[in-house]
Amino acid sequence: MSQLNADSCYIFTDTETTGLDINFSQIIQIGSLLTDESLNQENSQDIGCQLLPWIVPSPEAYLVHKKVESLGDDAMSHYEMMRLLRSTWLEWSKGRNPVYITYNGHRFDEELFRRQFFWNLLPLYITNTLGASRLDMLSTLQLVANFFPDSLNLPIFDEGAISMKLTDWSDANSIEIENAHDALADCVQMHEIAKLILERASPVWRASIKGSSKTGNLEILQSDPFAMIGEVVRRKKFTYPVTYCGQNPKMNNEVAVADLYFDPDQLDDLTDAELLEQIGNSGTAIRKVRINKSLPVMASDQIPDVEKFLDIPYDQLVERAHKVRANIKLQTRVSELLASNQVNYPPPKHLEQTVYSGFPSDADDLWMERFHTLPWEERSKVLDGFEDARYKELAERLVCVNNPESVSAETFERYQNFLNQRLYDKGPWPSLEKTLDKTRSMLIEAKGEQKEILEQLEKNLVKKSEFN
Repeated sequence: MSQLNADSCYIFTDTETTGLDINFSQIIQIGSLLTDESLNQENSQDIGCQLLPWIVPSPEAYLVHKKVESLGDDAMSHYEMMRLLRSTWLEWSKGRNPVYITYNGHRFDEELFRRQFFWNLLPLYITNTLGASRLDMLSTLQLVANFFPDSLNLPIFDEGAISMKLTDWSDANSIEIENAHDALADCVQMHEIAKLILERASPVWRASIKGSSKTGNLEILQSDPFAMIGEVVRRKKFTYPVTYCGQNPKMNNEVAVADLYFDPDQLDDLTDAELLEQIGNSGTAIRKVRINKSLPVMASDQIPDVEKFLDIPYDQLVERAHKVRANIKLQTRVSELLASNQVNYPPPKHLEQTVYSGFPSDADDLWMERFHTLPWEERSKVLDGFEDARYKELAERLVCVNNPESVSAETFERYQNFLNQRLYDKGPWPSLEKTLDKTRSMLIEAKGEQKEILEQLEKNLVKKSEFN
């Protein structure tokens, strides 16, 4: 339940990881920065952890973020880090409605948080429950680049190409940050850029905050006279006037918008098969969007001199938008087509991929709470109490990592088999043997700090290869 009368706060957050696969990479550092509604900083957190025994780290990732402390035994455990993160966020947002802000996070960081809360038997959702919402600032900067290009210095390169890298936006706007590719430093960059947007392009900031919730995104797409999407794709700008024209009744996060550059009168004459061909992700008369994620969209009446961003007269677009919104028959047909043409994905093969395969039962929720309250040496006694086999397996991993001497020989053997699988079997995870070979190959020409990082990584990989 949202806290209707509560003030908002913003929590900027970022991660550094062992790789780029959201299912099989591990978070090793998390930075978070808390501000009030006016973007005044109130607090920050910088936490890191040790590498899990079954995670094979990417040498390329470590050369970028340099978090070699995760390769030793001095940092806190992954379990402790994720519990501390959750408790900090909940404490910061107590009595307030937090907006969790990431950069390209809806594709990456947010998915990592959910999976690694799952790994540690913690509730998946925190950034979109109990009054919380979430914003991906990548969409915000796309709006700036398209509709408020004079408000900030755009990172423009050859032939007008616009970079969407956070560091390039910081450099273009003289934001000096130490320790680039550090999670907390990236939070500071987001915060500084947000302050510039609030000051110089406030309609974009307001639209982005409104679009941090599903209901807010839907309201923007339904706005009168119409909405504008402003994207940067492959470093080029694209703008589209759109309006709402349907919603998937089986998956209400999926919404259809009509591209108003297409004549809506022609849509009524199409058969269902022909209309379905006009529903797509881009380049079609009707476009599918996901309102549970940030969209680079804002109401057209919030864009100064919007006419200069349009390819056909403004009045014609207003007329088309009104036709679409008044055409209930078209909206119903589009909604039914969305529902009947959902993609069925194959069932997940590995435990990490089952993060969305059903919520825990009330009994398992209670059992997780009991698991967390017990000392490690007692937790092996409650492993068989989970109804869902996923949670039992995750609990076994946790106990085997944090207190292996307390588990039965049978449980430890299962854990050893799991480690063997992840380190030596072919799968969607990185191969230990190939990663060790790559690291040694990179070491041949490495110098200075890069050589030191690769040497520590090699030492960690060798230790993994000798675990049994």
